[in-house]
Amino acid sequence: MKKRSMMALLSFLILAACGKDDKPARTPEEKPAVSILPKEAAWELDDAKSDEFDNLDASKWSAAPLWYYNGETGAFIFKTENTEVAEGHARIFAKREDHNGKRYTAGCLKSKFEVGGDTYIEVRAKMVKAAANVCAAIWLGDEPVESKNPNIEIDIQETKDADNAPHRLNSSLLTWPKPGNGNTVPGSKFFYISKGLDENFHLYGLERRNGKLSFYLDGIRYWVWDAAETPEFVTQLRPIILSLEGHAGDPVDAHLPSDFQIDWVRVYNAK
Repeated sequence: MKKRSMMALLSFLILAACGKDDKPARTPEEKPAVSILPKEAAWELDDAKSDEFDNLDASKWSAAPLWYYNGETGAFIFKTENTEVAEGHARIFAKREDHNGKRYTAGCLKSKFEVGGDTYIEVRAKMVKAAANVCAAIWLGDEPVESKNPNIEIDIQETKDADNAPHRLNSSLLTWPKPGNGNTVPGSKFFYISKGLDENFHLYGLERRNGKLSFYLDGIRYWVWDAAETPEFVTQLRPIILSLEGHAGDPVDAHLPSDFQIDWVRVYNAK
């Protein structure tokens, strides 16, 4: 498997990268190419829920349109053919093309496995180029049903203002209680770096453990949220979703097609 040769160095690099406080002795601009795990726990890779994207593993992922709004998201409609795996990366495309009454198409990947508590999710990804003004999203969620209330959604990263704020990471928490069609937004957080998230690959991380959510960018913890009022944010089983969305407004035709690239998804269990 590609990149596996680097895994042997993982423990050493984690120790070398992390200081005594929440921040490792480095900055997000350094574009790490190996996993950086939270230091407060021992972790074990869950191979069944991880992917290096040497191929599109149909046992782990579906590229079918997502469930909401008849497969539409803003100006886009999901199209299975807009997702591929090539040269060790999952590539999710936004395109200017007419399809089923919409002028733009977008791809997505939804995991067939679910992830719950006592886990750390790490996604190494490069956002869609900012000039295209397309929202790329890394999140946990599923079609809301009453039996799974409060139907939590965790947005690890969304580029909601891609062309104007490509250096801004946007994380948020939602619930979708049923019956009804509304949602709540218990929390959200902006985190800024000096360069656009579309310029390089970065590590996007989510730890769900000890009643809290901890969000990381390139090993730097930028947000901790106490889930005491809604413990399901830590415990509820949810698929991982990688998608392009219409949340940024109108895309820019001159910069399409453009793609959201994912190098790996790694899920770790706390020992």
